Amino acid sequence: MPFDATLPANGSPIVAAELRNQFNALKALVDAQSAQLAAWQAQFASLVPVVTRSAGGIWTLAYAGPALDYWQVWVRYEGSEAWSESGELPTSAFPAADADLVPDGTPWWQIKFCGENGDGKPVTPFSNIISFGPVPAS
Repeated sequence: MPFDATLPANGSPIVAAELRNQFNALKALVDAQSAQLAAWQAQFASLVPVVTRSAGGIWTLAYAGPALDYWQVWVRYEGSEAWSESGELPTSAFPAADADLVPDGTPWWQIKFCGENGDGKPVTPFSNIISFGPVPAS
């Protein structure tokens, strides 16, 4: 039975079967949307950059989308809690060392990247966020 927004009618007695049918119809709609979202997510997952850092402090960036020359570096850290662009790195700079990316002397920090076009405008979604230290809740 498809979902019927007119049921149950105002002032009508509660009928378990009618409510069960409504809930089952809503669940079917949610399940169908969840499947569609999962399919889109799988389709676009390769277009999201993924940053990793080895135990030795070497950073790599994986991206399966169109080739990009530069990556914007975004950070937040103690004393600068809002995300801000801290510069850019050419794709050729990866793998990168901690010294190229890590803010000096901060007890906590977070970093993320996005690809940019030649005009410095973002052209990819943000990468995953890598966090160090006890990052406070936002």
